Amino acid sequence: MPRTADLIPWKDPSRKTSPWRVSIPPKLSETGKRQRRYYKSKTEAAGAIKKIKIRQENHGTAAKLLSPADELQAVSAFQLIRDFGADLQLSEIVGAYLEGLRERQISKPLSDAWDAYLTRTDKKISPVHQKNLKATKKRLSAIHDKVVCDLNGKEIDKCLEGASPAYRNAMLREIRAVLNWCMAGTRKWLARNPAEDCEFSKTKKIGEVQIYTVDQAKEIMAAGVRKHPEIVPALAMMLFAGVRPDQEDGEITKLDWGHVLHTDRHHKRLELPGSITKTGKQRSIKIRPALLSWIQWHHRRTSLAASKGSKKVELSGLVCPEKGTVLRGKIRDVFQEAGVERIQDGLRHSFASYLAPIEGLDTVETELGHQGGREVLNRHYRTDVRKPIAKKFWAIRAPSK
Repeated sequence: MPRTADLIPWKDPSRKTSPWRVSIPPKLSETGKRQRRYYKSKTEAAGAIKKIKIRQENHGTAAKLLSPADELQAVSAFQLIRDFGADLQLSEIVGAYLEGLRERQISKPLSDAWDAYLTRTDKKISPVHQKNLKATKKRLSAIHDKVVCDLNGKEIDKCLEGASPAYRNAMLREIRAVLNWCMAGTRKWLARNPAEDCEFSKTKKIGEVQIYTVDQAKEIMAAGVRKHPEIVPALAMMLFAGVRPDQEDGEITKLDWGHVLHTDRHHKRLELPGSITKTGKQRSIKIRPALLSWIQWHHRRTSLAASKGSKKVELSGLVCPEKGTVLRGKIRDVFQEAGVERIQDGLRHSFASYLAPIEGLDTVETELGHQGGREVLNRHYRTDVRKPIAKKFWAIRAPSK
């Protein structure tokens, strides 16, 4: 054990007032540094020494662990606890604080944590889910640099402002999943998921499926011819063949002219390989006269541009030359030109609704590549259309020139 400090009063003959000096070592000093104190008499100095020794004896082992400066800090800490009204031990508070420091040391910025989730090897993430996760990450750009253990629900809510209820809920589910993964296993990058503090938005109950009227379908195709003829084949494939309209990385952006087969006049069809379909399964779609007229219109237009009308050229490459924001912008232009309000998945739903009264639900289900069952098909993908109206839809044709 360390030797108890010797405290002896010394007289300094050079001092006329308070000549008696006591040297207090750092261990016993209130400041944690060596101090010199002066007293008027030896008795007064001895009394001060006695108080220091009594305090040292009363505290025993604690006095050997804590300097007077440490004791003052402890007193201040206890006073803060009492003023706050917390019924906690100082050790609990310090332990929690140190645990927070440890958590921050091993935590990661949100951007790095998100990328780690995207490249995880324990579970395969589908291309569609990857795309959605990247879009959600972009939405959170304002807090990319913040370590995940410091995130709070208000910051996440702020990033999701302005999103539609359904889109907000989809992003919030992804955020919760990523942060739950950050908490799991050996990662422990945060102790609690702050996205749990964010509430899901109330969404409207699903009503009747909305589709475009026959006149609106005509206007959309005519506006495409006037505004952006290069995407007319894509519009036709979505409206008259039900090709999925995802403009970022969906079927319409991967469909190749090689998938458009003209074996003979009775077996014209689109053959979508599993590599481009959402379900990963091959799908065959009949090319009906309405769609064929638009394919032929595009063929004539392409041949004229390539050879000034001298001969036809074979169509090759992607059906839709654009994708992503460029394609979205052009489709928006077409609908504005047509004066038609856009409906989410309206082209595909119109195809299903107008085909059902003509060829039946079995054909609709097969050509849509739908796997959710007849009830889901009727609730989410089509609405009832009378057969005479459906015939008018399928009588739509491309311009002859």
